[in-house]
Amino acid sequence: MSRHAAHEGRQPPPQARALSEVPLYNGLDEQEVEELNRLLGEVTFQAGETIFYEDDPGDAAYIVRSGAVRIWTHDEDQREVTLARLEPYEFFGEMAVLDGSPRSANAGALEETRLGRLSREDMHSFLLAHPSAALVMIQEIARRLRQTNRIVAKRVTRNVNVEMEQRMTPGQRVADRIASLGGSWAFIVIYCVLLLAINAFVLTRLGSGTSEAPFDPFPYILLNLALSLTAALLAPIILMSQNRAQQKARLAAENDFRVNLKNELLLEELTRRMDRLQNDQFEELTAAVRRMAGREAAGDTRTGLGDDGQMASAPPSPQAGAAHDAGFGKSPGAT
Repeated sequence: MSRHAAHEGRQPPPQARALSEVPLYNGLDEQEVEELNRLLGEVTFQAGETIFYEDDPGDAAYIVRSGAVRIWTHDEDQREVTLARLEPYEFFGEMAVLDGSPRSANAGALEETRLGRLSREDMHSFLLAHPSAALVMIQEIARRLRQTNRIVAKRVTRNVNVEMEQRMTPGQRVADRIASLGGSWAFIVIYCVLLLAINAFVLTRLGSGTSEAPFDPFPYILLNLALSLTAALLAPIILMSQNRAQQKARLAAENDFRVNLKNELLLEELTRRMDRLQNDQFEELTAAVRRMAGREAAGDTRTGLGDDGQMASAPPSPQAGAAHDAGFGKSPGAT
């Protein structure tokens, strides 16, 4: 690739267990580790350099030997979302290599990084020859799928609350606080205490007397006006708060749907890749059995072994029979 660093080439054979901490190496014996190490090429990337971009062709997988790699993509708002930070002895880029699809994310070096590069052809041949390594890779893909699901779910939850907080005006914030207070027992207690205090004050200081009219005679129009005004002010405030709560619930439901849909698609993709890998292994095994059967059949034809395990004699030809009849096959002592 044109974005690869200047240094790239075949690595000299390292120690058998030099990279034994790589999950891909689990379950491999010494000979298999040496074989995989011989297949790895070495590439170096500087800090900030891009290893591959999203939608690039998947031509190789990588193992981090030193440094750090960031895997990231863009969301619907074109904001960068970090999917993983890979440290030494972790591998990446295997998904596009397995199914032949373009890259699903971007990868970049966070610092000077040395990578082991395994080409697509070498990786396919190695996995077909060593199914245990393929199983380890599938397990690692499943682990990263769960990690990505947690990242997406956490990000969705944070986005709903943050977006609602950013959109709210000062008046809406006050309305939410008043609505929260109006729907609590504290408001009922406070309102009843205030009502009793006002009535007590009116009755004691402004009560009915002989020389002047009562402050609020029956049917208590002023009291009814205060109660109606309180209800009239609280009603729209509570409705505004309920509308924002419904809007937040709709956003959360939409994001939950996106997360569930992404999980379903990722699981379907993982199942399809596993089926494809199993089919490739079955075809390779069938071809190997056919080659073995062909070699055994060819060996039996060349040796010509009989049923008793002895070399079978060739049948006499017609010329040999005629010569025997003419006396050529007689012993020297015959007359």
